[in-house]
Amino acid sequence: MRVLFIHPEFPYRGKDLFPIGLGYLASAVEDIAEVSVIDENLETFSTRKIKEINPDIIGITATTPSFPRAMEIAAALKDTGAKIVIGGVHATFMPEEALEGGADIVVRGEGEATLREIVEGKAIDEIRGISYKKNNKIIHNPERVPAANLDTIPFPAHKYFQTSEYGIMSITSSRGCPHSCSYCSATRFWGKKVRMRSPLNVLEELKIIKDLGFNLVRFMDSTFTLDKKRALEICRLMIDEELLLKWSCETRADALDDEILGALRDSGCTLICLGVDSACDEILSQNNRRIDAETTRNAVEKIREHGMDTRAYITFGLPGETAESARETIKFIEEARPSQVVLSLATAYPGTDLWGGPYIDMHERWIAKFHGHGTGGKLYLPSGMTKKEYTLLADYMWREVKRINRAREEAEG
Repeated sequence: MRVLFIHPEFPYRGKDLFPIGLGYLASAVEDIAEVSVIDENLETFSTRKIKEINPDIIGITATTPSFPRAMEIAAALKDTGAKIVIGGVHATFMPEEALEGGADIVVRGEGEATLREIVEGKAIDEIRGISYKKNNKIIHNPERVPAANLDTIPFPAHKYFQTSEYGIMSITSSRGCPHSCSYCSATRFWGKKVRMRSPLNVLEELKIIKDLGFNLVRFMDSTFTLDKKRALEICRLMIDEELLLKWSCETRADALDDEILGALRDSGCTLICLGVDSACDEILSQNNRRIDAETTRNAVEKIREHGMDTRAYITFGLPGETAESARETIKFIEEARPSQVVLSLATAYPGTDLWGGPYIDMHERWIAKFHGHGTGGKLYLPSGMTKKEYTLLADYMWREVKRINRAREEAEG
């Protein structure tokens, strides 16, 4: 059995991070199949090469921004005779679209156990967590219960990838999110219950990453410091092992204090990414953020005091957005002084509360200046805002963020 995994091109951030999802899938089947990987962000797609590989199964993963390309790949490979399996966030919530677009099977949610059963040849009607067509009718099999113990999942199989071509190695130490932010599908995809790997298990993967030659690591957890005790133990192990890695993570402002910040810094963390979204508490509440702007302001200050950088993600166009709230957010960013600011357009993706609109259509070239932070899904249009007002305010925020980032860079030399 030959299995080929394909990572569709995503021009904005494709080469930055190792595609950890495919790494996990490769490790899930490598003992029962001959595995190959093509990452379109690193090499040109070639039907000739794929026919030489002659795969029995082609697995394609895609987020919403890369989903159109995934469908193009599926169409181009339909005549190879291989079974085309598509997974990822978009296909999970839009399986019908994937099946109509050329997929033979859609894997919904976490894919390791599901894909393994497909490769093993288990009867299709007995495999949980998949959708497929039978007699031109779409069948959705029952959901699969996610893996309870993440320590039992093999580490990503790096050996099938051109690891030297990635700038940063990614690692995931937990799955799930207890929050339900309006613009995010993590809770619906991974589950509301957070499942966490043990600190020792995380350390073993970090040692492998170090041996691969990486010095930059990105933790992909939704909230790395959610369990303070576990985060402290991971940091302690990294210090004791003298890994000397530089790493970053995403977390929430209300999941930080002086003790955890000191441990993050001492273990090599250089960058903490925070979802700021808006400085308007009413907007934060309306979008289920369960946090206030003042908490974020204090967290940015504490991170700076501990000698680390902050990347602040702000979002224009969330429900409740107005001209006043947009200006309030820019003022907040200027006063809080995070190291970096990333501006996103509120985008409705399948699996989020924003899905269902109202939407606004904008030219792709206009969206492109936001560097992928607003691509693929549908731009959300706040209630009472016209297209002209939306455009003017988004352009205003784009200019201001660009000015603030440039001023910070010049000040740092």
